[in-house]
Amino acid sequence: MNGAVAGMVAFGCLFLSALGGARAVSHGGLMLLAEPIVTVMRRAVWIVTIMAAIMLAALTVYLKIQFDIANRDVLAFSFQIVDLDHTLRRVGAAGEPARAMLFRYAARTMKDVWPQTQPRMGANDTHASVLFTGLETAVIAIRVPEGEAREAQQAARSQLRDVGRARWTLDERTGRSVSPWMVSMLVVWFMVTFATLGVSSQRSRLALGVLGVCAGVLGSAVFLAVEYADPYEGVIIVSSAPMRDALFALSD
Repeated sequence: MNGAVAGMVAFGCLFLSALGGARAVSHGGLMLLAEPIVTVMRRAVWIVTIMAAIMLAALTVYLKIQFDIANRDVLAFSFQIVDLDHTLRRVGAAGEPARAMLFRYAARTMKDVWPQTQPRMGANDTHASVLFTGLETAVIAIRVPEGEAREAQQAARSQLRDVGRARWTLDERTGRSVSPWMVSMLVVWFMVTFATLGVSSQRSRLALGVLGVCAGVLGSAVFLAVEYADPYEGVIIVSSAPMRDALFALSD
């Protein structure tokens, strides 16, 4: 679901509901409603409004938390990639094939998560899972004598498992989306509110302007909720800068 489209559709539905409510009163000849009826309408609409506002606020906060977690996952994955590269450097010349495979794997991961980026990749680097298997094979194939290099090799095997787990967390958050039914239901609830406000308020440019501003605010809230739902697609996304920095460190 596109955040900008969802926000504009929400704004249009809410503002048109307010206009429809105001026009229904005018065309129905009910220019002035009885005070008891207005009171009942206002109390009922407050119940719907509070419920919808709580739901929208809770949804936005939850998705923002998940967005921040995704950002931390990217930072953690980038750090683990660089840390593994430093460990392979300690191995010496025997670790160079694994380092080359690590760069290809990191570049493929960056391309998978952020398709708009253009990292340097090999002609056959089409599947991250295949590259990771090749990376595992390259690390296991390292043969070094006893000493510091052997300790570095063992540390590299442990770090490789951490890299695999971190990559899995990125896959879990890729393509996440908020349910269209949930967003639609919230918009319908707010449409009831705006239609009621249009009925119960005086038909003037000032009143319609205030309702238009409120519709715009709620539309922007829907936009944020939808954008936070997928941290790697849309207008608001997790930055790929940590991965770019990691690739730069690996290419040194």
